[in-house]
Amino acid sequence: MIRAALNFPPSGEHGSKAVVVGGVLFGLLAVVSAVASFLIEAQFPGVGMGSLDGGSETAWDRIVPVLGVVVVCYSIVFFLLRGYDVAVLRAVVSDSEPTAPAFRPGVVTDGVKAVGILLCYFVPSIVLGAVGLLLRQPADQAALSWIPNVVGAFVFLFGLFAFVAAAYLVPAATALFASQRSIRAAFDHSAIRSCVVTEDYAVGWMLAALVRILLLPVTIALQSVLVGFFLQFYLRVSVQHLYGLAVSNALEIGVIER
Repeated sequence: MIRAALNFPPSGEHGSKAVVVGGVLFGLLAVVSAVASFLIEAQFPGVGMGSLDGGSETAWDRIVPVLGVVVVCYSIVFFLLRGYDVAVLRAVVSDSEPTAPAFRPGVVTDGVKAVGILLCYFVPSIVLGAVGLLLRQPADQAALSWIPNVVGAFVFLFGLFAFVAAAYLVPAATALFASQRSIRAAFDHSAIRSCVVTEDYAVGWMLAALVRILLLPVTIALQSVLVGFFLQFYLRVSVQHLYGLAVSNALEIGVIER
């Protein structure tokens, strides 16, 4: 299963080209981050967190455009990468002998939809975590300050559980969306439940997490010699292959109807 996932990214007619494009996209993010840091630290030497906390409108006016460009670049690349994730899941789940798909214009649309699905699953955990932190109070502020602290701790803990649950459910939801080309499929409770409670899905999900945990630091370390950017995309595609295969095995079918 892992060997098939690691062999998947360069497979087929378009695989190698997709790895190159993906590596360039990751490299672009690094370049944008480096340029933004240079502009803020070198060209705006008087701008620091202290001056911003003091409410310097001039400092903010000079930094906001730079941050805006960074956000736009990151968003575009993230949509492209997330859209390619959908293409990989669609290929793996919908084909008995899948090969890596090509980067097509449609990946942006799929990426936007997939990000929407991602947010819908993670928003509850984010809200619970934020509420839990807001409920915290200094211990010496009042005699009964422990009450909101305890409540906040429980709320934050529920948010943490919700985060883990969302991380477990999102690959299945995205794979169903990819195979059926319908956002509604990503929220089909019956289909998702029948998938995520199986041993096949649990094992595939844990293998994907293990591969990412073990190999992601290696790809980041190798970014200094550029090859790390391409390996990072290679790893991302391999992980998506594991997710797609897990969903396909969990539903006990070789091909899900489109």
